[in-house]
Order: sequence, then structure tokens, then C-alpha cells
Amino acid sequence: MMVLDSKNITVLMVDDDEINRQMAEMILTKKLPYKVITAESGMRCIELMHQFDVNLVLLDVDMPVWDGFKTLAAIRTDRKLKDTPVIMLTAAADLGSVVKANEYGVQDYIKKPFLPDELADRVAKVIWDNWQQQGVGGRPRNPENRPIYEEF
Repeated sequence: MMVLDSKNITVLMVDDDEINRQMAEMILTKKLPYKVITAESGMRCIELMHQFDVNLVLLDVDMPVWDGFKTLAAIRTDRKLKDTPVIMLTAAADLGSVVKANEYGVQDYIKKPFLPDELADRVAKVIWDNWQQQGVGGRPRNPENRPIYEEF
């Protein structure tokens, strides 16, 4: 049975607001044994996804130039990136945006401001669910070989 090495999990946080990026990075690196990288724009997100093996994207909806949906469309139409799990982040979770996100196959939708435990738990759950869907088996574990999170 293979065990996911959680030290090799990379989460990409994409938000044009530097404080939001720093906050999410601080929360995730404190609560989960994942590597967190950040991008300030949708275009930079795509660049980093081609540079790094990104396991999950946290994607802000409201950004200049490329908003979250344009970025998501670019992810979903890129053969290399299309299966990467995405969690959308937004200050206003209106029904139209939620429906649109679901049409693009978004794994979750988190309203900002988020609570630290909520963000960490939902990120860990999406990583775990994606690992299970790959059919590899095993449970994501940290370096001490303990489960990363308890069942929800």
C-alpha cells in the first residue's frame, strides 16, 4: 500500500490581495504539513502550475485582468493542468458564482473571511478526496506517519 508523502503536497494560493495570500499561507503551513506557494494573478497561477507539481489551487474569484473564472477556464482547458483540484475563495458567495464554479468542476467554494480551521480542514479534505479518487489507496500521512487529519 502506498502512502502519500504529505511533504510533497503543494498548494497554490492565488489572490491579488497580499494580506489574503500571507494569511492563507500562514494558516496552512502552521496547520498542515504542505508546501504553500502564492500567486498574485491568474496569469502567474498558470505559470507556477507549469513550474511546480501543484496538488490544489485556492483561487480568488474577484481579481483584476484575469478573474478567478477566467483563470479556472485556463486551468480546465490545459491538458496538463485540467485535473488539478480547485477551491474557489470569494467575499460574496452569490448563487450565480456558485453554479458557475460547479460547472467548471470546482471541488469546494469557501466564503471569505474564512476561519483558520475551516480553511485547513477543507484543504485537507480535498487533498484526501483527490488522493482517494486516484485509486492509489493509502491515507495521507505526515512525517511521523500519523493521519494528517481526522475523519470529518
